[in-house]
Amino acid sequence: MAGIVKGTACAVLMASGFSMRFGKDDKLLCPFRGKPIASYTLELACGMEEFSEIILVASDDKVAALSSGTRARVVRNGAPHRGVCESIRLGVTASEAEYFCFFPCDQPLMRAYVPRALLAHVAPGAIAEPVCGGIARSPSVFSGSFRDELASIPDGEGGSYVKKRHADAVVSVYFDDEPVFADIDTVNELNRIEGVLPCTP
Repeated sequence: MAGIVKGTACAVLMASGFSMRFGKDDKLLCPFRGKPIASYTLELACGMEEFSEIILVASDDKVAALSSGTRARVVRNGAPHRGVCESIRLGVTASEAEYFCFFPCDQPLMRAYVPRALLAHVAPGAIAEPVCGGIARSPSVFSGSFRDELASIPDGEGGSYVKKRHADAVVSVYFDDEPVFADIDTVNELNRIEGVLPCTP
């Protein structure tokens, strides 16, 4: 399997947020260059042979339906109010993979070389995170040795909770192409990145 010396990898696509800052519409379904925002992450992950499994964690029927015709498996989130921790919990308990790559689904400019680089740097007992502009970004890859901790993250917390508890296990992978890490939280941000990069893998 390209990028990983040993072990299987699962992509967990976290698509259960409330999009509170985006307004009344679900941002993951909002059109971006002709496709729903979440479709970009879904297509990116499904197109990577490095991932033996793709899990789409969704609470909305329309978001879940985006997986139709792909190799992604939908896991329904019945408690999205608990925050991103619930998507993480559901993802790690639905797979026996040895590595987990957690993708937010609001980064339509993300490119496959980012998770590939993370997978190339991770190892058993390690966590690989991208760093760009001096800031830790998403997605991140966790060794399955953190499965139990990831499955018991407190409500309101995320992957950074585990990273802080195991700072010595975190491997920083550096990038200098900041636009690919742009995430969309507001309509203004959507408009701002509309012309930043072409939609190519």
